[in-house]
Amino acid sequence: MLRARKLLACLISSHYRQALLKGVAPSIEHEPALKGKVFDCVVDIGANKGQFAVFARNCFPQSKIISFEPLPKPARIYQSLFQSDARARLIRAAIGTRSGTLLINVTAEDDSSSPLGIGQLQTKAFGTVVVDTVEVPCGFLSDYLRENDLGTKNLLKVDTQGFELEVLRGAGELLDRFDAVYCELSFVELYVGQSLASEVISYLWHRRFNLAGIYNLASGGKLGQLQADMLFVRSKFSDDLSA
Repeated sequence: MLRARKLLACLISSHYRQALLKGVAPSIEHEPALKGKVFDCVVDIGANKGQFAVFARNCFPQSKIISFEPLPKPARIYQSLFQSDARARLIRAAIGTRSGTLLINVTAEDDSSSPLGIGQLQTKAFGTVVVDTVEVPCGFLSDYLRENDLGTKNLLKVDTQGFELEVLRGAGELLDRFDAVYCELSFVELYVGQSLASEVISYLWHRRFNLAGIYNLASGGKLGQLQADMLFVRSKFSDDLSA
């Protein structure tokens, strides 16, 4: 059903069609969470080939998009999609809680790649296998962004395969500049040692972000509910994102 919806969206949108011709299906599944919101800057951590960035450009046509993708192959595809977009910027680095380098486990489907080991449940549910390891640059968000890079209404999207809490911690004080955080979070351990949804929810609550919605719930049959996308809104902005 989702594939059919994406194909229909690509028939309607020329921007989506151009992405699909390069093998990138825009992540329109995020429309229920984000359509109608207003952001003038989107920071996309775990951009992969640009699936979310393509969606964000269509959903927030005037926004600045700053994406992070450390792996060379998907980064090249991203760059080919946005080479003529002056308001989109790709930074080829990972975000974490230390500056230096990070070893990434590259999977056959590279959007499942992670700094963490692949757990048994991830393999059972999705057939994920590691095919390579790559050392990539890594740092705090402030190593790559300054406060004036951001806008007045900012969205932070994080999809880093179990590494989400490390990314949020690595955002440091810049996290206070974001009005909303949109994360893919897991209810069970899909990646070895990952922080589960409850831990990330607690962390963000202590940083004054309220859980505002749960979307795209993924179930693994007998394995139960595995993960979902979650939208968090900074408390004082909760009534202001569609203004």
